[in-house]
Amino acid sequence: MSYLYTWSFIREKSPKFEIYLEELIRARKVFNLSGAREMEDFIKLIEESLAPLLVIEDWRDKYVIDIGSGAGFPGIPLAIMKEEAKFLLLDSSSKRTTFLNLVKVRLKLDNVDILCGDARRLSANPDYIERFDIALSRGLGREDFVRELAIPFLKKGGKFLIFKNEGPGYFIRPGLVILEEIKDV
Repeated sequence: MSYLYTWSFIREKSPKFEIYLEELIRARKVFNLSGAREMEDFIKLIEESLAPLLVIEDWRDKYVIDIGSGAGFPGIPLAIMKEEAKFLLLDSSSKRTTFLNLVKVRLKLDNVDILCGDARRLSANPDYIERFDIALSRGLGREDFVRELAIPFLKKGGKFLIFKNEGPGYFIRPGLVILEEIKDV
């Protein structure tokens, strides 16, 4: 299995995915949000963004932070699928957070908040320390760097999921896995 879900299945789950794809394609030149350029690249990113559903079964009342959300991967697709969870999409670029706010309004994602800020500073802010059940990151940097950013956000027993290019973890596709780590301190 290459992906958790195929695009045809995803589109059937919610019309919001089609609208999100339209917004990504429309904004790709204006906002320079991602390395993806073609519609197929964006579809692949949406499909891969749902891989955390393999790892976490219960999303009810979970508070999730997507660190370095960029164009909204994986936070937006997960927020569409898991309306019972609350998501904070964090990115340091005002250009990207402007796009994320546009998507939030267009898709009527009431379970999403967007914050423009630096994860290093925010992870030292008492209002955000140990506040989240799940921390996600995709494409932000080296695993040890992202772990150092993410762990302060997590409650004890919280889960940290990072998309990485290789190594052990949950297989998504050749060359891409998700590593799961549980905060025990």
